[in-house]
Amino acid sequence: MSRGEALLRPAGWGILGTGTVAREFAAGLGHIPAARLVAVGSRDLATAQAFAAFSGAVRAHGSYEALVADPAVDVVYIATPHVFHHQHCLLALQAGKAVLCEKPFASDAGEAREVAALAKQKNLFCMEAMWMHFVPAMRYAIDRVATGDLGPARMLMADFGVPTVVERGGRFFSAELGGGALMDRGVYPLALAWRLFGRPDQVESVASLAATGVDEQCAIALRYPGGELATLSATLTGYAANQAVITCSGGRLTIGEPLCRPDRVAVARAPVALRGGAQPIRQPSLKDRIRANPVLRRLRGFLPGRERTQRIPYLGNGYTHEAIEVMRCLAAGETQSAVWPLEHTLGVMDTLDRVRACWRH
Repeated sequence: MSRGEALLRPAGWGILGTGTVAREFAAGLGHIPAARLVAVGSRDLATAQAFAAFSGAVRAHGSYEALVADPAVDVVYIATPHVFHHQHCLLALQAGKAVLCEKPFASDAGEAREVAALAKQKNLFCMEAMWMHFVPAMRYAIDRVATGDLGPARMLMADFGVPTVVERGGRFFSAELGGGALMDRGVYPLALAWRLFGRPDQVESVASLAATGVDEQCAIALRYPGGELATLSATLTGYAANQAVITCSGGRLTIGEPLCRPDRVAVARAPVALRGGAQPIRQPSLKDRIRANPVLRRLRGFLPGRERTQRIPYLGNGYTHEAIEVMRCLAAGETQSAVWPLEHTLGVMDTLDRVRACWRH
């Protein structure tokens, strides 16, 4: 924990929902000295009490309404299935609480805009819990692209998927619970594409549907106004590379597995750019000879075309970093994160809608 993180203003957290992700988030909070898990809320008091005993929460509430009314709660982490995110975000914001809502932020762009509008009206902090953006490896990768030392980013290739068991009552393959590869996994590469390139001007997608009607896997192609391209995929039925390759004009960055919580970034510089057409034969210059010398190449950093991998660990289980960002923003009086503002979330939600529209054609 850095000195700045250790000096965060204390904040009382409430967790709305008691599923697996809620448990992981509670564990992540344990690595922040200033974070206090003061309450958990469930539709069933016994379930909330069991979660409190596991997580160390001070109080358990048998309803979501009671949780958001708890005066000790400063910020609510919403960890219910995403078909309920819109409803539960509005509930917390109406109660005057700051909100960190698990991804995807809502079921569609219309719901997301309604939540964002209420947060603005109430002047309350609100952020999508896209933890990928806050782990140090991803922040390093984005910052490295921004420096321009590898040239402008031109393409993104990213995928995310692991084989998932079809379970009775499970959300992954449930149409009623908003299941499918796109909303659970595809949102990560889409969000990374937004960070790099912004809003696409062309969206194409195909999907394979499961018996339940949700997409069990999908592929997405995006084009951007500057000619940049992104090819993305997500699957519930196969084991993907779970990484991202950012192709720049002067090199590439590979963000290691798993894309949602990476701890490695590999960087490779491109060889000398190829030229088309006949080139005159000439004697190598001193600069050419220096570039060709392997010892001097190593002194310059690394050989063109050869990757150098940097391991950049995260705190706790990775959820810690998004909670730190929320607490930093609250301490500074900010209502949005500069790293992942609601504008970005709304843009991704709009792209998700456009992707799904392709499947209906």
